[in-house]
Amino acid sequence: MELKSYQQATLDALQRYLSALNTARENAARVAALGLSGVHYEWDAEAWGLIGRDKTGYQQRRSGAGRSIPTICFKIPTGGGKTLLGVKAIETIQTAYLRRHTGLVLWIVPTSEIYRQTYSAFRDRSHPYRQLLDLASGGRTRIIQKDDPFTPADVANNLIVLLIMLPAASRENKETLRMFRERGGMEAFFPTEEDYDGHRKLLQEAPNLDTFSNDGFGASKIIKGSLGNALRLLSPLIVLDEGHKAYSDIAQQTLLGFNPAFILELSATPTNRSNKLVEISGRDVHREGMIKLDLHLSIKSSGDWRDTMLAAHEQRVALESEAQVYAMRENGAY
Repeated sequence: MELKSYQQATLDALQRYLSALNTARENAARVAALGLSGVHYEWDAEAWGLIGRDKTGYQQRRSGAGRSIPTICFKIPTGGGKTLLGVKAIETIQTAYLRRHTGLVLWIVPTSEIYRQTYSAFRDRSHPYRQLLDLASGGRTRIIQKDDPFTPADVANNLIVLLIMLPAASRENKETLRMFRERGGMEAFFPTEEDYDGHRKLLQEAPNLDTFSNDGFGASKIIKGSLGNALRLLSPLIVLDEGHKAYSDIAQQTLLGFNPAFILELSATPTNRSNKLVEISGRDVHREGMIKLDLHLSIKSSGDWRDTMLAAHEQRVALESEAQVYAMRENGAY
């Protein structure tokens, strides 16, 4: 599949960022090896500076286990191929940063309609999205939903793409609470109930795992065999479709609580809390023929957003008036 010039430029920018991220992470390891008390190297912010951005403006994220999570955003207008770029980015991030071809990708969408469309495309082996995923995994791709069973061996030997809706990533949502309940099929990810030392070691690695109460075993805690806990152990790559909708406090707490290794946001209208790695304009998309309808852009000299809103309202009123004229002509009133 031949990419548009702005799409290739987006992936080139991602490659440069990942290279900087690797350099910053290696520098952080050297600093840590020195054992200097009180010195903490913010390698994710440093990587932002290495690509020429203001590192003080980088919005840092911490996982539920307290680790840095590189988080970036592709700002792509609607119709610009956000999903295609997200799928292509998976291969780049997996190989250039995570250094793997297998593992878990958590793909999060905002609505049931987008969920159905994305799931259908990812499951269809003839669809370009699925073919790109298979290219990234060497043909070992599994597309699953939250109730589908999978094992550590599945994750080790395949690229597992777990599709969920954004409401299911909120701990206030009843459906998501199920993700953190004990369920069958997850046993292989956790020590046996009698292996208290195994549970203790896992909690040291990921202290935000959900546990049962002491259950009469003194200070020993037993980790719940839940999907949510399995995700926390697997440190997934998260792709957020319409990422601007995931900025409520609850959504952020839940997403960061999955202990992701990397977060990629895809949005046409990102918030000011997003680390926008690339910003593609409507003109870029239109120039490449991605917008099939006529696109008329006008630039206001005023910097006041209210002037833009007023102009938009006036244009809408004018279009409605013109539409009414066409409707009357159609009905024979003229």
